[in-house]
Amino acid sequence: MKGLKIFGLFLVLHVAAWAGTHVYLSQHQPDVLIVVDTSYALKPQFAAMERWIAAREASTRYKKIVVGTDKALLGELASLKSREAIFRTAFGRMSEDNLQRYAQTSAVEKILLSDGTINPAGWTVVKFP
Repeated sequence: MKGLKIFGLFLVLHVAAWAGTHVYLSQHQPDVLIVVDTSYALKPQFAAMERWIAAREASTRYKKIVVGTDKALLGELASLKSREAIFRTAFGRMSEDNLQRYAQTSAVEKILLSDGTINPAGWTVVKFP
């Protein structure tokens, strides 16, 4: 009987720790910034980029995904009315200067979806040929 009580106590402590961790991580989600290169040359890759973003969202837990383009910050991915808003405009060429608006962001991870022509410091570049 003593062993059963110890096991029950262990089980209650374990469940309480998991529940507490879940609540804490749900309320303190760090940002992950995903910036999409919307230059005209990458327009044929927009569907592949959209699939990549959807896969990343499905595999990301306890992090808030913030989306932007080389032209503007769009906001939190979950609050966008349509993901097509990310790929609404395609023009111009992207340069590292376009990423300066994201220099002061508090994101723990910065991901650039591009063709790999630029490789900015502090960014993870996902190449789309």
